[in-house]
Formats: sequence, structure tokens, C-alpha cells
Amino acid sequence: MKVLFVCAGNICRSPMAAGYLRHRAAMDGLSHLVVESAGTLGIEAAPAAANAVRVAAEHGFDLTRHRSRGLHAHEVATSDLVIAMEQRQADRIRDAFPGAHATVTVLRAFETGPVPQEDASDLADPVGEALPAFRACFRTIRTCVDHLVLSLKHGA
Repeated sequence: MKVLFVCAGNICRSPMAAGYLRHRAAMDGLSHLVVESAGTLGIEAAPAAANAVRVAAEHGFDLTRHRSRGLHAHEVATSDLVIAMEQRQADRIRDAFPGAHATVTVLRAFETGPVPQEDASDLADPVGEALPAFRACFRTIRTCVDHLVLSLKHGA
């Protein structure tokens, strides 16, 4: 199963979510997962934001080798689950790739449990903010990804 996280620049939210899911998948024996991330702005080869790298290290995973990638049709076409950080990103993905078989949702759909909820809130972008904003963003990511892991285990 392939999970693709999508945000705007692929330097803050989606790399943290993908990195944390990889970390959890390794801990939970979900070896069948392929986890990727991309951004709708098409930024290529930029490193993860320094504060994202720091928060990741605080939680036991490494983003130092991450390089941003733009969102391409092939990635959506080969994904089973596409998780955007904002509803407008999810809508854009659905509109741009109508034939894709992937389920498209937003990350915060998993905030209250392993069953995705409708009308979930956007996850604010901490780009350009201080470390506390990245930590707050990651707390939400961690909650949502932990619930996503439960969902994937139940569905596995």
C-alpha cells in the first residue's frame, strides 16, 4: 500500500507526516507500506525546513536527507491513499487527477480516531514560524498519524 502526503511546498508538514508514518510503520511492523510526500507548489530539491528537521529529531526520526518534490500524476496514480494538509489541496488533487484510484482525504480527518471524519479542518502551515509552531503542528500530525496507523492495521 502506498500513502502519499501532500502539502504546499513539501518542506514542513508533508515531510513531517511522511517521516513520522515511516517511523511508526517500522515500529509497528507495517512493512507493506510505501510512504512518500510531495508539494503542490512544484518546489524541487529543497531541504526540509530547519525547524521540521529539529522536531523530527526530537521524535526519533530523521529529515536531514529529505528533498522536496512537486506533485506529479505518476505519484497520485500509483498511490492508494493521498492525504493532503488542506481541503483546497485535496480538492485540487481530485480535480487534477479524476481517474486516479487513490482515496483522497485531509490529514485532520484522522484527528479524532481511526475512522476518517468528514469536514476536517486544515492543518496550518508553520513555514517561516518559530520552533513552537512546528512543535504544535507536529503534535497534530502525531495524533492523526497514530490514528491512521490504527486504521491501516485494522484494514490490513
